[in-house]
Order: sequence, then structure tokens, then C-alpha cells
Amino acid sequence: MVIYAIMTYMKIKYKCLLNMFFAIFCVEAVLAQSSSSGKSVSQGTKLFEQGKAAEAIAPLEAAVNSGSASPDEYNYLGLSYYQIGNYAKSVEAFKKGLTAAGTNKKLLYFNMGNSYFSMGEYQAAIDSFSMAIVADSSYAEPVLNKANAEIKLDKLSEAAADYKRYLVLRPESAQRSEIERLLSLIDAEIAARAEAAVLAEQEAARIKAEEERIAAERAEQERVAAEKRAEEERLAAEARAAEEERRRKLLEDVANSLRQNSDVTNMSADAEDALDYDYDSDIE
Repeated sequence: MVIYAIMTYMKIKYKCLLNMFFAIFCVEAVLAQSSSSGKSVSQGTKLFEQGKAAEAIAPLEAAVNSGSASPDEYNYLGLSYYQIGNYAKSVEAFKKGLTAAGTNKKLLYFNMGNSYFSMGEYQAAIDSFSMAIVADSSYAEPVLNKANAEIKLDKLSEAAADYKRYLVLRPESAQRSEIERLLSLIDAEIAARAEAAVLAEQEAARIKAEEERIAAERAEQERVAAEKRAEEERLAAEARAAEEERRRKLLEDVANSLRQNSDVTNMSADAEDALDYDYDSDIE
């Protein structure tokens, strides 16, 4: 019952944690800013910057496929696909940008991580955010979103470390209070799980000891029963042997009695009982 109560508590607290997570997942959207100031701007770039993502895709695709795309256009293409909900195509565009010269790799990795996150591919998102961090260790946004993805995969310790790292990088973040509340919930969840694990281990040990006790008790009962059966079988064997001996002696006594009666009735050694033959001899 104690374990059940703790597990129920954990579920309630974890649900609160996840609700808090969704509240802060609305992170600062990092959309690439046009670096083409002073340069001619492509049609696709103009359409994207006017908020016409769906219309920007065709000219941006054409530029990318022709090999004439600017570094920004790879990112704009990925973001355009992202904004219309085609996350798989957005990932494809970001990957193309990663192989192109002069592109902003950390931004492409970060946006690719967001696409993977939206697809529910949280480990791939974590990997992408990690690469963005490798490209720039001071880049805070992928640290925050990496923590969010780790929450999705129930990697609480890793998430807590990344949330703390984010607050170090962005100490003045508007989301600081919410993240600190989330960290408190994570700490409580980790502690509750540790306590539940200890109780579960104790319960498992108790059950094992009880099973061993019952098994030993059953073995003792079986041993006593076996000894009782052996004793009963021994006594029965002795009784059968005694009965067989009694019958053997009875038969022997009867046989001896019959033999003695036969000697007295049919045989005699007295002279009076001898036969007397009286005869005349013809021999002179």
C-alpha cells in the first residue's frame, strides 16, 4: 500500500511537471535573419520575409537545386516547410544546408532539432541540439530545447543539468522562474523515484524472504510427511513379517502334530503285538 501511494504521488507530480514543461516550451523562436543586407534579395527570401512561407518554397527549392542558393536560403527553405507543417521536408532542407559552404551550421542544427521535436523524434532532436551546442557552446536556445526533449524521453537528470546550464547562459531569461519551478519538480520527482526504488527493493526482499520461508516450511512438512510414511511402511513391513512368521509356525506345528499322531497309531514295538505263525512241518 505504501508503494502504491508513492507511485500515485509520483504520477500526479510528474503530470504537473509535464504541464509545466509545455508551458515553457514556447521558447524564443530563432529564425535566421537575412544576412543579405546591401545585397540583392531573392524572390524566395522576399516571400519568406513577407510571411508567405508556402509561396516561398518553390523559388527557394529552385535556388537550392540549382546550386545558386545563398547560405540563408537553405535555412529559409527549411523554415518554410516547418511553418506549413511539413517537418520531414524541413529536416531534408536543413541537412542540405549543412553540406553547403558558408551556411550557419549551429542555426541549421538548432532548427533541424525543432523539426525533429515536432515530429516526435526526440532522440534525433537531442542529437541535433547537441550538435548546435558543439558548434557554439554559448548558444543557449538549443540547450533549453535539448532539455525539453530530454523531458519527453524521461531523462530527468540530463534535463535538469541542461535547464541549469541554460540559466547560466541566460540568467536574465524571462522564463527563469518557470524553469526554476520545473527544476524543483524534477528534483522532487527524482527523489520520489529513488524512495520508491528503495521501497520496491525492500518489498522485493520481503517477498523473497517470505517465499523462502514458505518454501522451507513446505520442505519441512514434506520431510516430516516422508519420515511418517517411511515409519508407517516400516511398521507395516514388520507387521507383515510377523504375520508371515506366525502362519509359518502354525503350519509347522500342525505338520509336527500330524507326524506324531501317525507314529502312535500305525506302529508298535511290543512283543504282544507281534504276529505268531503256527504251522506243521512236513519235513521229517
